Amino acid sequence: MPDIVLMAAGGHGRVVLEALQSAGARVAGIVDPGLPAGALVLGVPVLGGDEWLDRCASANVRLVNGVGLGSGRAPRQRLFEAWTSRGFEFVSVRHPSAVVSPSASLDLGSQVMAGAVVQGGGRIGRNAVVNTRASVDHDCILHDHAFLAPGVVLCGEVSIGEGALIGAGAVVLPRVTVGKGATVAAGAIVRSDVAESALWKHEPAPQGG
Repeated sequence: MPDIVLMAAGGHGRVVLEALQSAGARVAGIVDPGLPAGALVLGVPVLGGDEWLDRCASANVRLVNGVGLGSGRAPRQRLFEAWTSRGFEFVSVRHPSAVVSPSASLDLGSQVMAGAVVQGGGRIGRNAVVNTRASVDHDCILHDHAFLAPGVVLCGEVSIGEGALIGAGAVVLPRVTVGKGATVAAGAIVRSDVAESALWKHEPAPQGG
């Protein structure tokens, strides 16, 4: 059985590590160039930086993406794409307190964190994140690398584009599409489609009357 190795152990990485441990997974080590080799994070040893992984065969190691969005979205996606292109597989993470419908699908490297809900027909793409207590209702799609911050609510049949970010506590109403690379600000209410790479900061003015 290949070892599970966490890449990056900052804030998001530690949350992911605790989710894995809560689910009973054994994490063999951590790769993080910002931490000294031999240090322990939640009882798991730091193995070194990327050079440690360079010496490993992809068949012997499965990876977990611990990079959050503290430095923006690009580093998280770059890490995933760089190592998958070298043949490494990223493990999906599902906290045991998350509720995931049997008819939902979770793709490689997806992460569903504590208290989150994914309802029937939901599709969570590669390297996408459903963060703490986020709610994904029926038939929603999170495309690859999309990131839901804590407390987000997606109503039914919402589509979140590749690499899009939905800020903490935002609500996206039914059948809305958020475009690739778009950002929805924390606490916003999204009533209509958001264009690719756009920033949605506020609730639009009511229609009519």
